[in-house]
Amino acid sequence: MNKSHNGESMIIKLNGYGYSSNSYLLIGKKTILIDPGANHLILENLKKNGIKNIDFVINTHCHFDHSAADHLIEEEFNCPTIIEDKEVKHLKSGDEVTVSSLFGAKLIPPKEIIPLSEMEDELKNYGLEILRTPGHTYGSISIIYEDGLITGDTLFAYGVGRWDLPTGNLIDLRRSISLLENVANERNINKIYPGHGEIGDKMAFNYAKLFL
Repeated sequence: MNKSHNGESMIIKLNGYGYSSNSYLLIGKKTILIDPGANHLILENLKKNGIKNIDFVINTHCHFDHSAADHLIEEEFNCPTIIEDKEVKHLKSGDEVTVSSLFGAKLIPPKEIIPLSEMEDELKNYGLEILRTPGHTYGSISIIYEDGLITGDTLFAYGVGRWDLPTGNLIDLRRSISLLENVANERNINKIYPGHGEIGDKMAFNYAKLFL
């Protein structure tokens, strides 16, 4: 577990187990869980951290390894899931865009899914700024929170996400990496919180260019 403090706000990294994605707890005006991952261990992890309330779940994209535990969090904490508008239908249906078949499993969707566009202004009030970063999937997002950049599977500490899965696109991914690099430089952001693996820094952009 890694913690990053900035005054009253905090990012807590909850490491993924097996193929499950990293999850991030944003603690501030609201308690928000980014990408619950793919199994029930997230609930144990939250309990260990003394978390008794989650206001929202946000998925960086609809892939099974990031979203399969959405419904577990919803059942435990009675909170909705927010995802980029294009991916609402995929999360609702658990279709091929969620790539659940790659994991030999069926995705059980959460009951309450809210399109990102309906929540974006409210999330801004809680200190979250959303960047649309397609490429890994067409509805992938990244999130600026305090001095960190949560990048899902768009950017890792030492590489980039795949672009050969349904709705992925290499040209979009290149543009998204460029956008993230510009934002990181303009805002002096030096912490990259990726969907898998360890926390990175601005060197992540140099590694990304080796793959693109």
